[in-house]
Amino acid sequence: MLTNAVPTTNGPVIGAEQGAVRAFKGVPFATARRFARAMPRPAWTEPRRCTDYGAYAPQPGHLDQAEESCLSLNIWTPSEVDRPLPVMFFIHGGAFVTGGGADYDGAFLAKHGPAVIVTINYRLGPLGFLQLHRHGLGEANNLALQDALAALDWVHANIANFGGDPDAITLSGQSAGASMVIALATLPQARGKFSRALALSAPGRTIMSADHADEVARRVLDELELARDPAAIASVALPKLFAAVERVGRRLADETESGTVFGPVLDGTVIAREPRDVFADGSLRDIPLWLGSCRDEMVMFLKSTPPAAMIRTTERQVRAAFGDAGWERLLSYYRATARVDEDPYEALLSDAFWHRPMADLARLHAAAGGAVWLSRFDHRPALEPFLSQGPTHGADNACLWAHLPDFIDRPILKRKGGPMTPADIDVAARFQASLLRFVTSGVPDVAEAWPRFELPQEPLAIFGQPFHIVPLNEGVRSRLWVELSASDNNKKMREAG
Repeated sequence: MLTNAVPTTNGPVIGAEQGAVRAFKGVPFATARRFARAMPRPAWTEPRRCTDYGAYAPQPGHLDQAEESCLSLNIWTPSEVDRPLPVMFFIHGGAFVTGGGADYDGAFLAKHGPAVIVTINYRLGPLGFLQLHRHGLGEANNLALQDALAALDWVHANIANFGGDPDAITLSGQSAGASMVIALATLPQARGKFSRALALSAPGRTIMSADHADEVARRVLDELELARDPAAIASVALPKLFAAVERVGRRLADETESGTVFGPVLDGTVIAREPRDVFADGSLRDIPLWLGSCRDEMVMFLKSTPPAAMIRTTERQVRAAFGDAGWERLLSYYRATARVDEDPYEALLSDAFWHRPMADLARLHAAAGGAVWLSRFDHRPALEPFLSQGPTHGADNACLWAHLPDFIDRPILKRKGGPMTPADIDVAARFQASLLRFVTSGVPDVAEAWPRFELPQEPLAIFGQPFHIVPLNEGVRSRLWVELSASDNNKKMREAG
């Protein structure tokens, strides 16, 4: 059954009743020409039917999508709303190259919040992240982040008409989406438009240097033989453009320290400051922050064919920081302290690329006076690839969006859902309840059950059976990292002095 028309700043929209929830899918929030900043959509007067997901952002496997019409969002809101409800604004992951809001059905979370759930599409791969402003395309920098900002602006201006509270918006995201959240939260243009932030499995380096991004752009232009006519890239067929990017990415993985092709960029204009510096100086101390990761993040990437580039680049970065002797010492400690089912090499890389950077960000926010909570997801969902790979990257996300007692289908990723085990239901229910409590109040649990992250205790919440709290800085692994980091800092100070 269709809903009544809801007014927006662009024009009225009609959604569909989905049980006790109203769903509005494929709602346009902006439009954009290739390599140009997102602009408001032309207004409409007749009610627009928004009952199906909008076009995917062009990506491998979906290069037939209309790129100028991919900027849409989806809203789930309880049918009966007697007060303004908190809003969860979710940015999907996918290595900045794949994914979309259609993989996340927010009906279950909306009903059980109660809350208003929003998922968005933004431009991906070269269309959203190729930095071309130094090559004559003046607006082409951090376009994907500007897409997300445009979506946030639209939600802040319109969500009250859908039962949401524009003064209680939580920025949330997973993986690449978590990097987007961390960057978006620090933008002056976003200030006052959100009140909390949740980042699940943000990569260790959430921001790229402008020089590296410019090198990526130069290589792509060279690959397309457009170095003398960069503007012509705007008319290159999408399959040709994405194929060139893939070839450049493979070479970058072997030739550069970073190995990264895309991500938010410290360009000096859209992102004027390193996000971690903004957290450290206390500018965001009034924003409650939840940072989470999965226990075995790197397993998925180690088992990919070929293994993901981040495997090699992370090892190179650790060796560069601590030397070959430091790397071997770390690996020896991990082997000596490994669980029976643990790959020491994977555990070391997971700590280096995922867990430790998130802990460092938590320390910065806590030291600046901000409220922050740190979690790790240790449960193995009974759903592939987690059933065979354990609590690897995305395990928490699968449980977060589950419609208990079932995992949901992921149409873009082409992953089927399925029934959950009692253990899945137990852990997922706790995880969802904590998230909805955080979205509602800015605190994921009562202090006795999950204390906020503060120095020197540094409590880490473990989502498993049972849910429990452990000291983050406990054990020989943590002490060795501290020792090596202190030695590296002393060396840098001597070299600088």
